[in-house]
Amino acid sequence: MSSSGQTVQVTVRLPKDMYERVTQAALIEQQQIEDLLRSLIVEGLEAHMPLRELWEHVSEDYRARLAREGKLRQSSDDVLQELRDLREQIARELYPR
Repeated sequence: MSSSGQTVQVTVRLPKDMYERVTQAALIEQQQIEDLLRSLIVEGLEAHMPLRELWEHVSEDYRARLAREGKLRQSSDDVLQELRDLREQIARELYPR
């Protein structure tokens, strides 16, 4: 989703049966209807994105997460070692000796 912080209010007309489906889905997912519709629009837009643009978007999100975690400048060897450690931890938890 856009991180600009600016929003625009939009009014949309939906067929009644579609609105009822959205209402039911929001109830099941314990979300506000507006939040669910926003998520559905974002997912729909991403589904229509060219593959290259989608990968760029995913890459930007991943870089932002690494920056938040203080791992943006981590070397490839450090990343691989962290993945190995994580794999071993998961294996110990799933298959205790």
